[in-house]
Amino acid sequence: ICTVFITSCKKDKPGNSGTTPPGKQTVSVFLNDDPDPNYASVLVNISSVEVKVDTGATQHEDAYYDDDHEGDDSAQAGGTGDKFGKWDTLSVTPGVYDLVKLRNGMDTLIAKGIADIGKISKLRITLGTGNKISMDSTASVDLPICNKNMYVYARVRSNTIDDLSGNEFAIHLDFDIKKSIKNEGGQFCLDPFIKAYAESATGKITGSVQPAEAHATVMAFSNTDTAFTLPAADGKFEFRGLSPADYSVSIKAMAPFADTVINNVTVAEGADAKLPDVVLHQ
Repeated sequence: ICTVFITSCKKDKPGNSGTTPPGKQTVSVFLNDDPDPNYASVLVNISSVEVKVDTGATQHEDAYYDDDHEGDDSAQAGGTGDKFGKWDTLSVTPGVYDLVKLRNGMDTLIAKGIADIGKISKLRITLGTGNKISMDSTASVDLPICNKNMYVYARVRSNTIDDLSGNEFAIHLDFDIKKSIKNEGGQFCLDPFIKAYAESATGKITGSVQPAEAHATVMAFSNTDTAFTLPAADGKFEFRGLSPADYSVSIKAMAPFADTVINNVTVAEGADAKLPDVVLHQ
């Protein structure tokens, strides 16, 4: 297995390569992170990525697949599908990904491959061993899977997949660290919480906060959605995959700098809500 430690990354862009064979579809899967300021690194070993495709003649509504519970396709026993569809394995370079690096508009392509034509209803990531977490840059500790189930599932609905035309599609995954890391008495375990989203059906909030000495953390919240991020070294920050709504953006700073809140930030589908630059004062 090839192990890839991501120390920096760029925002990869999906695109139509024009090479999808007839009767097939090309699926690209991108990963980014909703970080937690308590962790310096979260290393997660991804060994495979699959999509579940319903190849039947009838195109069902999204609600049809709500009864397709994890495990009912006998995957653990080597099964390949059930009445809701079959699993197609995408091409993936197995490796260890530092989720903390995947923020503020950064993502990475973790899988891309050819699948049969049909409705994609679910995505499954198989995790490997050797996952680790660190609170600072000096040491890391093991991060076992909480329930020892190495499968991680994400629902894929009609509004969580980008149609790039030419039977090419992109799925973006937001890995929420705050919801995924369990810590009981200093004992950590990983209970992955992953949300699929489409860039065409969600929006962004971008901005910048200074000075760096404030060590700011940024939260965007609405009545139904909450997201966190940490500004980059130059102070820039970005939230992606936000459901359209009016948000408040809360910027928390270390003393002696004062916190601030920006209200009534409107997020629209496929749009970037750009905030004015923020300078925190003592």
